[in-house]
Amino acid sequence: MKKVITSIGLIVLCLPVLFAQRPTIASGHFSSLNWIVLVVFLVGTTVFGELVKNKDKGLNGFFRGGNNLPWWTVSLSLIATKTSVATFIAVPAFVFSLHGDLSYLQMTFGFALGNILMVFVLLKEYYEDHIYSPYDFIQNRLGIRVSQLSRTFFMVGATMSQGVRLLGTALVLSVITGQSTILCIGIIAAFAVVWSYIGGITTVVWTDALQFVIFIFGALFALFYAIGDIPGGLSEMIVIADQKAKLTLLDLSLDPHKTYTLWVGILGCTFFEFGSNAVDQVVTQRALCCRNLKEARKAVGFSVIGVATTWIMAFVGIGLVAYYHINPLSPEINASMVQEPDRIFPYYVVNSLPNGISGLIIAAMFAAGISTLDSALTALSQTSVMGVGSILFPRLKFMNEDKVVKISKMAIIVWGGILALLAYGFSFFQDGGLLALGFKVPGYAYGTLIGIAFLALMRRGSFMGILMGSLLAIACIGWMHMEGISFFWWFPVGAFVVIMMAIFYDMIVPKK
Repeated sequence: MKKVITSIGLIVLCLPVLFAQRPTIASGHFSSLNWIVLVVFLVGTTVFGELVKNKDKGLNGFFRGGNNLPWWTVSLSLIATKTSVATFIAVPAFVFSLHGDLSYLQMTFGFALGNILMVFVLLKEYYEDHIYSPYDFIQNRLGIRVSQLSRTFFMVGATMSQGVRLLGTALVLSVITGQSTILCIGIIAAFAVVWSYIGGITTVVWTDALQFVIFIFGALFALFYAIGDIPGGLSEMIVIADQKAKLTLLDLSLDPHKTYTLWVGILGCTFFEFGSNAVDQVVTQRALCCRNLKEARKAVGFSVIGVATTWIMAFVGIGLVAYYHINPLSPEINASMVQEPDRIFPYYVVNSLPNGISGLIIAAMFAAGISTLDSALTALSQTSVMGVGSILFPRLKFMNEDKVVKISKMAIIVWGGILALLAYGFSFFQDGGLLALGFKVPGYAYGTLIGIAFLALMRRGSFMGILMGSLLAIACIGWMHMEGISFFWWFPVGAFVVIMMAIFYDMIVPKK
């Protein structure tokens, strides 16, 4: 109970800072009723997290929930983790932008296929090996050195991608309070650390499930009011969007430089989603918390419905296009939106929606952002302490589990600080918007990780062959980046290069 009181105290201490608004160009007035809704959400989620935490203080309880979490809860947590704040603010911003349209929705085909691939390819192997992470699976098949290489790639990729997502949530807070981005980053990181610290993966999964309910209702409210704010309703919204060429959905172009095409969605995005499920501990950790393989398959398969949130928010973007066509932004605000396009939906929520409703939707954005961030903190803690740490410091393997859990909790705090610093750094590199940035930054790491996972499945590859393949894959991805080739192609190309190089190396270099 002391942890709950401490957590609520942290919230109360933050409130004077938030209420002392210093409006910026792209901020608005956030009423007292909206603040009440937001604060009730933050305090209520903190209390809820304490109430549902796993009473088992051991490692299995902290990192796997004692393998006793219901599949539907795990599935909702998977959706919440993969949705992130990018869906809430970056998808509408992309549609609203000068050259934006509905073409991003082609990526949802790959999101669905990637989940199905995970259900039938690697999930069974993970459960049969009774592992804590995919890197344990790689270690069992390919050895310690390869597993450490994969853990390194994960920690680099995860910190980069989660730094972007933390920035996205902080931008929401910045819009509604007028405070600086760096202060808002610190506040959001603090809440994520508290929720992860309280009860490990069990608290994270249950609070994620609660937050999914909040943000799906928030998305539906946003769509409803976006349509209601347009004279003529849905039909007029579609007419305006069509006039502005915003309704393009399918793009059959074979140009690899185009970011969102049908082929990118079916091939590139499928590899990206499969990688997220199979080798990203942020996501995989949840699938390993189910009672058995059958329930894990149901959890991962059912999480496909998460793509519906992306479709809802894309049509919210269409609503914003029509609304601001009828009610143009001032030149000053418009210039600000060109510089930071991801502020457009939070700006609309704060300035155009009724009190209470806007508070609910902002709470939904927080739910999407923090649910992803606290998931990352538990995954990074587990990987750094039980993976890298136990090999660098062998005595961790023989230490009392309660002490290891305490060390893991300290790691959560450290990783929270690292993510906050990265988020602040990314605030200077938003030219392409958060949607593109969120996919680009892990691209160098995750393509390589997918290749290593397939090699582990095949039980093929030596450390030197995989290391050379990884370096070559990074070089190829760097070239693709400079050439402007769509970042979704980085994932299958990176995986293919690692696999081919590892197999070729083993053919020409005899084993000792």
